[in-house]
Amino acid sequence: MSKKKKVILSVITILIAGLSAATIYAVDLFQEAERVVNESHEPLERGDVSEKRDEKIDPEVDNVSILFVGIDDNENRKDESSLADALVLATLNKEESSINLVSIPRDSYVDVTYQQEKDKITHTHAIAGLDNTVSTVENLLDVPVDYYVRMDFKAFVEIVDNLNGITFDVPYNLTEFNSEDEKNAIYLQEGEQVLNGEEALALARTRKYDNDLYRGERQMKILQTIINKTLSFSSVTKYKSLIQSVGDHMTTNITFDEMVKFHNYVSSSNSLDINKHQLDGSDLMKDGVYYFQLNQESVTDIKQKLQNHLEINPSTVTNDKESEEI
Repeated sequence: MSKKKKVILSVITILIAGLSAATIYAVDLFQEAERVVNESHEPLERGDVSEKRDEKIDPEVDNVSILFVGIDDNENRKDESSLADALVLATLNKEESSINLVSIPRDSYVDVTYQQEKDKITHTHAIAGLDNTVSTVENLLDVPVDYYVRMDFKAFVEIVDNLNGITFDVPYNLTEFNSEDEKNAIYLQEGEQVLNGEEALALARTRKYDNDLYRGERQMKILQTIINKTLSFSSVTKYKSLIQSVGDHMTTNITFDEMVKFHNYVSSSNSLDINKHQLDGSDLMKDGVYYFQLNQESVTDIKQKLQNHLEINPSTVTNDKESEEI
């Protein structure tokens, strides 16, 4: 496989949920990917190095983590801060050529830095910004977040539409808002069918028919379906439209040069091992407000899995709150 081919594959992998790959040789696609990444680059206020790292990591030689943040943003909310409506942490192990994906329920009741009381993790982005969302995830799971990719839901809709829809088994009849908050705009019947972008988004976001736990599992299945269909394409034009769809609605602290270093994860896509995990918990009502109470055994189990996958010794991972108390 040529170096240029690996570079293009790695960029698409990070842009489309950190997992996709394709057979592409065109120079113009390479240049388009570089343009999109450069225009989408937005560093974190903390700088390049997580407080849980001693030094900056190198994706070419180190195991890394990427936090994918889906924000609830549309024309009705353009003047407001957006909620972090979907949170998925990915850890990548270079030697194993494996990826762990952890879905974090949006209503998880967690410690936050902007107030003494716990709050929903979805509020961190709207109230205190992206850096706070990143640090909250780091403190919750006790691992560094090296990179982030933040996308609004328009990217999701455009990606699915550019794939000519996805085939998915809808678990129940549902009526939902569309991406512009138009009531009852989406109606789906139970059963396997081809979903367009708006329909796939409605199914991914709905919480009326189950809870945050099942919502996270459903989102992971939809994501895997998108990845599988992305892998099936060989058209340069199709991949160019996918890259443009993502780039128009994305910010990331990953540079283009860093993205090309992820090529080892996609140079042999058939051998890439993807493991999906979900934080367990239960429903909680507090002062009339719904929260998702995380099960501490589940949190501890996920922490250990991620630390092992990143090959981080827990004793060397800095806990900011403990450091402040010493």
